[in-house]
Amino acid sequence: MLTRIAIADDHPLVLLGTRIVIEAGGRHRVVAEARCAESLLAILAEEPVDLVVTDFSMPDVGRSDGQAMLQALSRNYPKVPVILVTMVTNATTLNMAMRTGVRGLVWKCSCVDGTRKAVDTVLSGGIYLDPQLAHCLQEGGRERSLSVLSPKELEVLRLYVSGPSITEIAGQLRRTVSTISRQRISAMRKLGISNDAELFAYAFEERLGNAGGMASGAANGSP
Repeated sequence: MLTRIAIADDHPLVLLGTRIVIEAGGRHRVVAEARCAESLLAILAEEPVDLVVTDFSMPDVGRSDGQAMLQALSRNYPKVPVILVTMVTNATTLNMAMRTGVRGLVWKCSCVDGTRKAVDTVLSGGIYLDPQLAHCLQEGGRERSLSVLSPKELEVLRLYVSGPSITEIAGQLRRTVSTISRQRISAMRKLGISNDAELFAYAFEERLGNAGGMASGAANGSP
């Protein structure tokens, strides 16, 4: 009997490639595809699967993706293992994903064998770490503490992950929009964070800002 797998990514070509790789050996079948977290969770409510292979960041106006999605998967489908195929290399985000119950980490830039090995390893009861991402986890120095930020950068980051837009923060702090945007980007660069999904996961881990605001900010995305 073929293993039933659900896959999720916001890029159609990635979905197609993932399906081809997974089904190539004739032992697994992709029974569902989703292009956002909301769609993935809706599908799983109707379609029983043995494994989920998903991206971390899939922008969607509905439910937040990233860590919020992983928590929902863990809470609602605790017996369904999850493999994360991602461009994220931030150690804090990756560690947080593993603590949420992710069983496999695959770097999107790896060769196709990475996904195939991850699927086989996880379905056999093991944990798969892509060599590149394992290196990132071991080299935790890539993630830095909040102490590397200037007071103004930290102030902007705390407000941003709590929900307000860049324009609203600029008005509140009486700075220009370009200044606030530059300080946010500078703070993210210093922390080794490349996108909002990683930022909100990091903020959740570090208790930076309030949880409700973070969920709202993650859903709204960058202004």
